[in-house]
Amino acid sequence: MEVAPLSEICLLNAATVRELLPMAACVPLMRRAFSMVATGETVQPVRQALPLPDRRGLVGWMPGYTADPAWLGVKVVSVFPGNFGTDFGSHQGMVLLFETTHGAPVAILDGREITAIRTAAATAVATDVLASPQARSLGVFGYGEQAESHIEALLLVRPFSDIRVWGRDVGRAREFAAAMRTRHGCHIEAVADARAAADCDVVCTLTAAAEPILQGAWLRHGQHVNIVGSSIPSTAEVDDATIVAGRLFVDFKDNALALGGDFRRAKAKGLIDDAHIVGTIGDVLTGVLPARLSAADITLFKSLGMSSEDILSADHVLKEARRLGKGQWVGW
Repeated sequence: MEVAPLSEICLLNAATVRELLPMAACVPLMRRAFSMVATGETVQPVRQALPLPDRRGLVGWMPGYTADPAWLGVKVVSVFPGNFGTDFGSHQGMVLLFETTHGAPVAILDGREITAIRTAAATAVATDVLASPQARSLGVFGYGEQAESHIEALLLVRPFSDIRVWGRDVGRAREFAAAMRTRHGCHIEAVADARAAADCDVVCTLTAAAEPILQGAWLRHGQHVNIVGSSIPSTAEVDDATIVAGRLFVDFKDNALALGGDFRRAKAKGLIDDAHIVGTIGDVLTGVLPARLSAADITLFKSLGMSSEDILSADHVLKEARRLGKGQWVGW
């Protein structure tokens, strides 16, 4: 006898996630995710990862719980940097949502799109609260998927009139800048010297670099720096001088202590200790901490990602899918 399914599960592919999670909608969701950390409305274990023996790639998982909306969720994602420039992309995976009454699975969503969108939206929130209101120039280190999404997101929080893109391959940087210039209709140019990108009001490092590409000696008073690309303990996009000089904020302190390679290198050399992390972006949003003590401060945001960001993004997409009749619903 055929047994009726207890529930339905919604499958949402990359195109549907992209359609239902516009950047302008995701930015306020990330404000909520940051605030939930500060107010204790989420449970987030430190991200775990299993690398291949030859270190070509890894699979990682980020479980979590959010109180409102109430979900248990986990993102499982593979990271293969060698995929850059191919149809696969460096990050692939899925976000799974489970309801909290019976623990039943409710949705499986494409994790690559959620990661690309919510990471940039989170950086936009951090930039909005930490960068000078007068910031008008943006330096972007990298020309991949995250660079593309970050330009879109950051233009939502500051009217940047001068965007400079640097990458190791100047030709690729120029092609990327031209494409972004056409898309956004503002001044975006590739620069051959990394110091030109570093000499901006806001700087974002968005690369897979294992060793520093941004030097603290290039920075000036009043800047804000988003450190996004280096997401495992063995990599660092910025040097020790950058970390030491900056007023450092994070998304989730446990992750930063365990996984922040840039921070951990400076700490291992005795240049800083755990107290160098001023607090989280949520602490600023909820009024616990000031963003700046003076206009001359260099502020840093170390982004490592949080399960609450994935869960709130997935919740939004699922609600929109139900409202619009999108996705593939399967008996479970």
